[in-house]
Amino acid sequence: MTKVLTFQVGIEGVEDKIWRKIEITDRRTVADLAYTILATFDSLAYHLYDIEHGKDRYDCMIDPLELDDFNFKDAVRTKLSDVNFDENNKMTMEYDFGSTTTFKITYLGAREMEKYNGKHYPYIISGAGRGMLDDLCDFELKEIVEDVDKKGYSEHYFTPGYERTIKYDYRNFNIKNNNALLKGLILDIKNGYEVGD
Repeated sequence: MTKVLTFQVGIEGVEDKIWRKIEITDRRTVADLAYTILATFDSLAYHLYDIEHGKDRYDCMIDPLELDDFNFKDAVRTKLSDVNFDENNKMTMEYDFGSTTTFKITYLGAREMEKYNGKHYPYIISGAGRGMLDDLCDFELKEIVEDVDKKGYSEHYFTPGYERTIKYDYRNFNIKNNNALLKGLILDIKNGYEVGD
């Protein structure tokens, strides 16, 4: 029977301000969880990532020679059902190893999926905060969040792609819009990592 897994995910340093509670089925892969995180946190998804769980490291780009030596596992080929989760397990996802954003992930539990509801997942059931900024470390994002909180408004801009610049205010998060776009964004990100040009 397919299970629905629930994860709490926050950006390190601002977990109380920028976070999501995600539901995803155990038939999805560890990579699909990563793509869901990148999509819901507004990443442009053009850097490498990995997820650490216990002694295992799930990598987006696996060199077959490394698999036996370093507890590396292939995130694309590992289903979530094959990962041994215990309630309140902690994981870490690092994205962009040059300007790293670290996501703190907590496994909250599982339940059986309702019949005929498979297309519903992945889904964001709650959250706060707009998301991340590519090419900035999480501690730089924390400084921006603190500046917005101190001033009550944002003076920070970012480029979501290459053609426009918009103001970044972490307080602007719309869960309805996020879920409406989520599955399409996940597919785009998946194709980018797994299919390429």
